[in-house]
Amino acid sequence: MEERKQQVKKKITEEDQIESMKLKGVKQFVWDVLIEDKKYEPGDIVIDPEFTLQLRTGQAKVSMDMVLTLSGVNFFAIKCSSSDIESWVRYVTAFARSVNDYQIPYAMVTDGENAKIIDVLKGTFIGESIYDIFNRGQAMEKMRDFQKIPCPEKRLEREKSIVHAFEGIKCPPTK
Repeated sequence: MEERKQQVKKKITEEDQIESMKLKGVKQFVWDVLIEDKKYEPGDIVIDPEFTLQLRTGQAKVSMDMVLTLSGVNFFAIKCSSSDIESWVRYVTAFARSVNDYQIPYAMVTDGENAKIIDVLKGTFIGESIYDIFNRGQAMEKMRDFQKIPCPEKRLEREKSIVHAFEGIKCPPTK
């Protein structure tokens, strides 16, 4: 019986390590596309930022894989996944709506191959490839007209609850 437990534990550990390696690969690929293809500067990309979410029942620390920050404004939230990206679309949208005193206007979930890019303020998909992300010049152009728009109060608590629930099922961060 003890030997069986050890085999199961070893298998789970191996699978966790494989998933962790895949996720690191996706993050590296996203970084490379942002820097090399989209011409963002390393200082524009915040890796694994943490935010404090104020809930009715207290506070919760939440994080995102990457956030593009331009002119001191969080502009684009990026969630990397080693598996099904569809399941993370709601999370990244709720995150972008609720972690600041304004909504982060754009968000993306990607597995490196596929992506869902979301216009958070309109609630619409605007791209399905990592290469559909705005380049730095386009992003700076969009920032000229950017106004910080808070999430409507009646929606905000629901968005925070969604983020908090997803945080509980996320894999441990890989650093």
